[in-house]
Amino acid sequence: MAEEINRQGGDARVIRLPDVGIHGNTHFLFEDLNNREIADLMEDWMIEKELDR
Repeated sequence: MAEEINRQGGDARVIRLPDVGIHGNTHFLFEDLNNREIADLMEDWMIEKELDR
C-alpha cells in the first residue's frame, strides 16, 4: 500500500514496530501500555514532515 501511495505522489512509510525497538503491541496502539512510545514515534514523524505547527 505504501508503494502505491508513494507512486501517486504521496509520502508513506511502513514501520515495523519491533524493528525500532517497540514490542508487544496490538491493533489498538493508543490503548496499549506503551502508548507513549507510539505517540513519540508519531510526533517525531510529524516534526520531520513539518506537520507540528
